[in-house]
Amino acid sequence: MENLSKFCTCKDTDCPLNPVNHNKGCTLCISKCLKAGEIPSCFFNAINESGEKTGYSYKDFADYVLKHR
Repeated sequence: MENLSKFCTCKDTDCPLNPVNHNKGCTLCISKCLKAGEIPSCFFNAINESGEKTGYSYKDFADYVLKHR
């Protein structure tokens, strides 16, 4: 877990892009998300305390914020 950024809240350690699986921090995950038009899971985890399942698109994030905040 030494590669995990201090603020990372991603619990998907099976994901090859998770910082626990390489030494490049959050860069690989964020790059993938930007290319896919997604919000990294750490953003969802910061506001989604219930653990409710959502998608990771910008729209999914905006809808969740509007519904719960």
